Amino acid sequence: MDPLKKIRSMTSSMGIYQHGKLSKPDPKFGYALEDQARALMVADEFKDKNLKDIYLNFILKAQREDGLLYHFYYDNKGKGLFKNEEYGSKSNIKEAYGLTLWSLLVTKSNQNDDIKKIIKNLIEDAHNWTSIRAISAALLGLLNLNYQHGLENELKAKLHNFYFETYSDDWIWFENYLVYANALIPWALWEIYLKRKCKISFEIAKKTTDFLIRNCQKNNIPSPIGNKGWYLKGKNKALFDQQPIDASYMICCLEKAYYATEDNFYLNWAEKWYKWFFGNNINNIPLVDENFACYDALNPEGVNLNQGAESNICFLMAFLAAKRLEIIK
Repeated sequence: MDPLKKIRSMTSSMGIYQHGKLSKPDPKFGYALEDQARALMVADEFKDKNLKDIYLNFILKAQREDGLLYHFYYDNKGKGLFKNEEYGSKSNIKEAYGLTLWSLLVTKSNQNDDIKKIIKNLIEDAHNWTSIRAISAALLGLLNLNYQHGLENELKAKLHNFYFETYSDDWIWFENYLVYANALIPWALWEIYLKRKCKISFEIAKKTTDFLIRNCQKNNIPSPIGNKGWYLKGKNKALFDQQPIDASYMICCLEKAYYATEDNFYLNWAEKWYKWFFGNNINNIPLVDENFACYDALNPEGVNLNQGAESNICFLMAFLAAKRLEIIK
């Protein structure tokens, strides 16, 4: 079994296609920067140089004249077209920047001047970021430097402030809602503790991870917040559509929680969350098929049968974390 088979099938010489139509890539939706960034990290851990070079080259080609990056790339009648919008909708480009900075730093992809320039420009831009997920991803990258960059403490303080300005006795979180990729935020704080021994980061990471575990389950079965309405403080929680990115990030967060605490509670929940992909979910249905490819969502009818880049890259992130934790051999 080749774990990379699916993302190889979605990858052209340009990069990994953003969306799938059932089990095939759907080229009309083009490519997204954040998919290349996450795929770069996965390819690096699997030591697949060919895939790594493709995703890294996409990031290089995405440079804008102002030194930052375009968000999307489309094939347009044989000519490539970089854009910052996706069919007229506003892009969440800062999150894509955070993920890109993380990927370039964690994979040590700073060996040439062009990459160094991109990293420098993203770091400069990051001083103005207000997106909590962009900030969290950037921190996960900065913590891989062999020195403590000044931006690290600045972004860490922002994360702490998000928490202190929001939490209450019954809502122990950074925002007044739970939406997507929630576990990325405490994941970054666990990593800060592991690398820097910051006790405030540890305390916030533990309280918010425990809050996520309590609120993202149904009868002890992992249940990510559904994107058909999310979970706003004081409102009802959406059950569907549950996304693979949320299960994946939860496993990666719980991995760090286990390393930081050595508490089997987190290891046991990491195993439950990994099994979400294989039927330990409220529909009791696998999201991974016989070809080790991941469907896009758990929905009221069963699963969304499309297989996109985010779902499959994030599943591989979960797979790698489960291997490190020896949940799977």
